[in-house]
Amino acid sequence: AEAGCAAGLDLLGYTTQAHFLINCGLPQAMEQAPLQERALAAKLLMEHEMGELFQVLLLAKGVPWEAVGFAHGDRSHRL
Repeated sequence: AEAGCAAGLDLLGYTTQAHFLINCGLPQAMEQAPLQERALAAKLLMEHEMGELFQVLLLAKGVPWEAVGFAHGDRSHRL
């Protein structure tokens, strides 16, 4: 984050993979999916699986859009 900002990029957000995917609508998209696909998607969200272990950092130049994936649970203040 520091290197990106020093290079002139804007920090749009930083959060867990779970928060990012929830904000982007993964749970709603998986409602009609087969059980096996929902189980695989759940691994991306569960905190004891990948949901909390992986983080998402978004840097951009000229911020042309709203960073929906960081609407709730943004942890930019922790960087």
